[in-house]
Amino acid sequence: MAHIISGAAGSGKTTALYSLLKTDKGNKVLLVPDQFVFESERRVADELDEKTSGIMVTGFMSLAEKILKKYCPRKIYADSTAKLAIMNRAVKSLAESFDFYGSAAKKPGFVSVCLSGVETLKSAGISSQKLYDIIAEDSTVSSAPAHFTDKMHDIALFYSLYDKMLTELYDDRQDNLLLAARTIAENDCFPKNTRVYIDGFDSFSGAQKEFLRAMADKGVDFTVAVCTNDSGAEIFSECDKTKALFENQYAMDCGKPQKTEYTKFGDSAVRYKNDTLRVLRDLLQGGKAGKPADPHGVTLAYSRNMSGEADFVCANIRKLVRCEGYRYSDIAVICAAPAKYRDAVRSAALRYEVPIFADLPEPVSEKPLLRYLDCLLCAAEEPTGIKVLRYIRSGFARIPSDKKEGKTVPLTLRDQHIVEEYANRWDLKNRRWDRPFPHITDDAEKAVENIRDKIVSPLTEFEKSVRNVGGKELVRRFTEFLFDKADISAAIQGKCQDNSTRQLRYVKELTEEYNNLWRNVSDMLTSLYETLDDTPMTIGELAALIRTCSAQINLSRPPKVLDSVLFGDPARTRSRDVRAVFVMGAADGAFPGIRTDDNGIFTADDNEFLAQSGLDINEDEDAEYSLAVLDCYKALTLAGEKLFVTFAGEPENASEYVGETAKLIGTDIVNIDELPPLYLMESAKSADRQYVLNGTALTAPQKRAVTEALTECGRENTAISRINAAAERRADGADIHRIGETAKLVFPSSSLSPTAIEKLNGCKFSYFLQYGMELRSPFDITMSAVNYGSIMHYIMKYSFERLYANAKDNGNPHAGEDTIKQLVAEAMTEYREKYLLGESEMSAKFNTLYRALSTAAFYLLKYMTAELENSRFVPTYFELTLSKASSVDEFDASPYSFDITLDDGSTQTVTIGGTVDRVDMAYGDDGSRQIRVIDYKTGKKEASLSRIYYGLDLQLLLYLLTLSDNNKDNGCQPSAAMYYPAGKTPLKDIKDPSEELKRGMWLDSHRETGFAVEGTQQELERDNYNGKYIDQNGKQKYECLYSATTIEKTKLANLESRIAKVIKENAGKVKSGCVDAKPLSENGVAISCKYCEYKDICGAGISSATDVNSEDAAAFSEDIVLSEESK
Repeated sequence: MAHIISGAAGSGKTTALYSLLKTDKGNKVLLVPDQFVFESERRVADELDEKTSGIMVTGFMSLAEKILKKYCPRKIYADSTAKLAIMNRAVKSLAESFDFYGSAAKKPGFVSVCLSGVETLKSAGISSQKLYDIIAEDSTVSSAPAHFTDKMHDIALFYSLYDKMLTELYDDRQDNLLLAARTIAENDCFPKNTRVYIDGFDSFSGAQKEFLRAMADKGVDFTVAVCTNDSGAEIFSECDKTKALFENQYAMDCGKPQKTEYTKFGDSAVRYKNDTLRVLRDLLQGGKAGKPADPHGVTLAYSRNMSGEADFVCANIRKLVRCEGYRYSDIAVICAAPAKYRDAVRSAALRYEVPIFADLPEPVSEKPLLRYLDCLLCAAEEPTGIKVLRYIRSGFARIPSDKKEGKTVPLTLRDQHIVEEYANRWDLKNRRWDRPFPHITDDAEKAVENIRDKIVSPLTEFEKSVRNVGGKELVRRFTEFLFDKADISAAIQGKCQDNSTRQLRYVKELTEEYNNLWRNVSDMLTSLYETLDDTPMTIGELAALIRTCSAQINLSRPPKVLDSVLFGDPARTRSRDVRAVFVMGAADGAFPGIRTDDNGIFTADDNEFLAQSGLDINEDEDAEYSLAVLDCYKALTLAGEKLFVTFAGEPENASEYVGETAKLIGTDIVNIDELPPLYLMESAKSADRQYVLNGTALTAPQKRAVTEALTECGRENTAISRINAAAERRADGADIHRIGETAKLVFPSSSLSPTAIEKLNGCKFSYFLQYGMELRSPFDITMSAVNYGSIMHYIMKYSFERLYANAKDNGNPHAGEDTIKQLVAEAMTEYREKYLLGESEMSAKFNTLYRALSTAAFYLLKYMTAELENSRFVPTYFELTLSKASSVDEFDASPYSFDITLDDGSTQTVTIGGTVDRVDMAYGDDGSRQIRVIDYKTGKKEASLSRIYYGLDLQLLLYLLTLSDNNKDNGCQPSAAMYYPAGKTPLKDIKDPSEELKRGMWLDSHRETGFAVEGTQQELERDNYNGKYIDQNGKQKYECLYSATTIEKTKLANLESRIAKVIKENAGKVKSGCVDAKPLSENGVAISCKYCEYKDICGAGISSATDVNSEDAAAFSEDIVLSEESK
């Protein structure tokens, strides 16, 4: 018999269910979702007293395990690592048999996608044989496309083999529900007077339905609490389907239909102590507000960013606890995208001293220890410079001690630095490090070689020892290597130590975290050892398998204190007597939003074809959306007293629920960013932060209030102290920085790139931090200006090498549009294969921008090749690297080199290398050659001699002058150093322009800038830049679009002398320890400070800066530039 308890949110359904549970004299089972078992057990203990002994509180999987343990012999359950290892074996053995997947089966991540697909099928109660049967049916063959049957055949193939391999060693929890259902049918698993009480479910999976059906057929009775008010409202559509299951399919007694009992609470509202929340609930479920509601207890707010949103939430939690007597456990924070908000909330919680328990999975793959294992295996497999340096930087690498035999010591920061410096100097990052370094001439270089040997030798020995061994043996030897050679125990202990004291102390929190983490790693390696067989496995394959396995293992973090705020998503958050709820991330498209944890291997079309054949893998889109809407309803109706709803963005980004709520209660949405700073000052740290952020906006009384608040907290008013101290320093030489003898450590003799020289000349302090201390921010693979430029450079090199291979002897060829399009497509395909992840692994935005880049590349090549057809310049060298003793076809490409004298009288040699995008040669009839260097720029770049005068924008001129000087004995002389705009094109937006107008518009939007030497070939070809274009007023104009600055030939030596002087002076100061924060400025703006990451700590002000538009710079420019009269 079924007893259905129904009612809207907060109507008292669960309370009624517990009352029935308490009075029931028979055998009782309380069935709840797995994540709610602990809380339900606690509630049973609190409410039912001594009656609890006869109640089993369980989830579906635990109940199935109990049944199987009693009636069936069981093996050890396979964990996620064992499953992935077995799926890896299955896919590897079937790779040649796949009709649909083919080579895709060898790609990273395919194994985890396959396992996810199989577990989805098992959850839905679908076996591999059912898939084979569906494929074989005539209706499927005739109606489904061929690729569908091929795909399902491949899935059934690895599903069946995986299942076979798995059951030889383990049992799978995913099979438990179906196995338990069969066991219930074959045995008397429950006493005759058993009733199952079901609470917390909105819907059931296919396997859960089979389990319930088996129980119903054996005469088990059900009492189920369902969130619906019998109104037929759309928001309850999925709950109504669940209710119908118990009315029809499960209302049976040994196969005979039985009467269904009902307890209906309708729209009762026992939860709400605030009538506004009841009215809001009625509105959300499709009803009408019974009476006008006021905004009491409901707050709606938004901020520009998640950090501001999190500050607002934590500040109000503190207000509730401090001013209104709430406990933290009375409060819940529900987030539409908790993984996205997690870091912002944790950071704010620390500032506001709010204890928050985040009920979120945290994969161990994100932890440094797992990255270390990956770096170790990658370096052992192929010990190239880049991979070994990644291993060194991991923070866990250790080397044998010189003082104590058999002991290891950690690599120091100095060790890392000198190895990286040496690798940069001799360009060793792409070379293998399993042989001695070249150029070992002094003690410092011998020290570098000693470190290399201690790092790499154990790795290469390990690699040799595991060649051609099976997976099981590889895992065993790898584990031995971790303990015997890598000394992982000491490495982990080092991470747990308190470095603030010289005494040996361990930080409790770190020790607990690493103990937990190592237990997971140890279990993973043990599981791999037990699961893998003697099939040969490479180090690379093991590394990939560990990456995949670790991504599936989550760290468990119990609450640090019992009285804490629960932070989770709408579907997982369930608590009794929640007084206040904060709903974060309530933005349009995210609240409600369809869950993104899709089935991976199954597309929407696959699901549709399978559903037509009677195999329902998951809910359809309408059902998923209904469940998402129901989650939102539950989140907004959970609070008994106060509700706060927040989102990030602008007011128009608000979810429809925010708008409806604001309209109902007649209130505005609060702009968090415009709140008074004192509103967010609810703790010492938060007050400290708000003082720093809003110091200039605070009035004198507000500042006094902050000081008093901090004093009351017993904390040092650090923000005020820091700000006042900074103000004093700024007034007294805050921009003066001296590092003395430290300069020799952080600036050893080395080669410099033009970018480094630019930074050095622009601001010595910024250069010191970036290149001396190596303080840099990480970056992602996005379509930034840097990546756009790299891709465009690659296309140019690829295309020009093929177009102009024979141009020296035959002249520059004509390049047709079809040829250009083909070259662009080939170059982009090759670039993706070499430097990017697969298209499926990059973001949709990146892929779209990547494909769109081909348009700009096409026009760029079209008009560049058109110009070159009429030019004597022949593109000759591409991506030419200036390095020691470098030459290409007898063309000397040695770097710029000079000596500087330091303050202590010592001399140091400095070289400036780099890579030239393109070098063109104009061949004279007398055998002479003129050099033109080209630099592609994605943005606008002006050629300014005033900036050159102070050491900025030297790169192109340095390249030109250096290459000309290196090869002057071979008849080479400088002609031009040009910036060529390689950014986006406006031509795609112009409808049907003439070819002449197209060319002119291109020249106008891509005007080459730079410097040309008087009387050289670049100057003689000025007429090649004549063209028609459309001005700002929409009128067509025809003029010469040549815009290079012409340098008098007789004054070229003056230019070269000035460049050498400014580089030597600045390099000498820096290497002598003077790293002052005295940047260069232009038009009142500090040039180097615009995008500088260090401007908050340098102490520089605009008064410290030197203006590049000085009289000296102007006079220099006027002296060497060819006058208009001379032209």
